[in-house]
Amino acid sequence: MKASCEKYLGEQFGGDVELMCEIYDEYVRSVAEKREELKEALAASDWTLVDRVAHTLKGNALAAGDQEMADAAIAVRKASALCDAAGAASLVEKMGELSKEL
Repeated sequence: MKASCEKYLGEQFGGDVELMCEIYDEYVRSVAEKREELKEALAASDWTLVDRVAHTLKGNALAAGDQEMADAAIAVRKASALCDAAGAASLVEKMGELSKEL
């Protein structure tokens, strides 16, 4: 478990390891799923969907205590507002690198 997530989830759930692991595992699954959705939305130039998926990923990251992933998702939302395909794609790749730490 990523250290920042472990610290945050431990504080939120009083060190209930089973619950922490359940939430963290769901978060890790959601990151993979949302990254794929982002790639598909980018390929279709569907900026509304890019923004929606990035918004969901941001919320999931914050709920798990992963500020780095949340910041990347926020940056994707900003890129989507500018219809910046290259910038958004680069950030989705960065999310891939961040997800290796999960």
